[in-house]
Amino acid sequence: MSISAKLRMEGKDYDAPGYYFVTLCADERRRIFGRLVGEAIELSDVGQAAEACWRAIPEHFPDVELGAFVVMPDHVHGIVRITRWQRPKGVLAEQGDSRKKTGTRRGSLGSIIKGFKIGVTMTCRAKKSFGPIFQENYYDVICFDAAELAIKDAYIRANPQRLALKKVPRGTIKRSAYLGNLALLESEPKLALRVSRKATEAELAKLSAELNCFGGVVASTFFSPGEQRLLDELLVNGTSRLIWILPMGMPGQVPIKWATALLRSRALWLSAYPEDMTAATRETCLACNAWAHRLATISRSTTAR
Repeated sequence: MSISAKLRMEGKDYDAPGYYFVTLCADERRRIFGRLVGEAIELSDVGQAAEACWRAIPEHFPDVELGAFVVMPDHVHGIVRITRWQRPKGVLAEQGDSRKKTGTRRGSLGSIIKGFKIGVTMTCRAKKSFGPIFQENYYDVICFDAAELAIKDAYIRANPQRLALKKVPRGTIKRSAYLGNLALLESEPKLALRVSRKATEAELAKLSAELNCFGGVVASTFFSPGEQRLLDELLVNGTSRLIWILPMGMPGQVPIKWATALLRSRALWLSAYPEDMTAATRETCLACNAWAHRLATISRSTTAR
C-alpha cells in the first residue's frame, strides 16, 4: 500500500461531492512560502505562486468551489468543495468508464491537488525558483456536516494569529506561570471583577456600562457565566486591558478569542497551578478571586451579588 493510500480514509470516495479540508506541507517543512510579519504572513515568490494557483483551481476543474485558504511559511491549508462528479477541462471520458454516459469520468480530490502542485512547480521554475516545493503527499479531512466545516473554516482563518501567538512572552514569576504583557502588573488603576452566578440581567448591564467607561486594567478569574459574558465584551473592546487569574493550570493552547488582546499586549495570564490541573475547584476560584482583589489598586472591587 502506498503512503498516499494510507492517509486516505478507508472506504471513502474522494471524487464524491462534498467538502474537503486539505493540508499541503513544503518539502522538508522549509519556510519557503513566506514569513510571519506581525499577525500576517508576508508571501515569498513561491507563496504568491501557491496562492495564485490555488485561486485558479476552478478554471481547470469547473465543478470545484473553494472555501477558506491560507498560505503559511511551511504549509498551506484550504477547503475544496466538489459539487459533482467531475472531469478536468480538456479530458475526454475514458472508454469503459461507468460515467461515460453522463459525459464525465471519475475525477478525484487527488487529481485536483496534483494539478495544483504541478501548477506551482511550473510557475516557480519559470521564475527560476528551483528545488522541490511540496512534500510528496498531502493530508485531508472530509467535512461531513456544517459544524465540522465551520470549525475547519475558522481554523484556517485564524492560522496566522495562532502562529504569532507562539511569540507572546511567557515564563515564570514568583512561582506562577505567566503568558502576555507583564507590564500590566504595574499599570494603574486596576479593578477586580467578580460576578455571582445569580447576577441579574440588570446587574450585568450596569457592570458592562461601568467597564466600558473604565480606563484601567480589569483583573478576574473570568470563570462564572457572567464574567465570561463580560470578558467577551472586553475582548472586543480594542482598548480594554485584562489580567486573567486562572483557577487552573495554564492551557496548552490559547483560545483564539484571546489572540488580538495578547498579540497587542493588552492581556496577561497568571496561573499558580500545575499545567495538568485542567479543571477549577471552588477553592481555587476563591483563592484566585482574592488574588485579583490584591492586585487591584483601587479601593473597591466591582461585584454583582
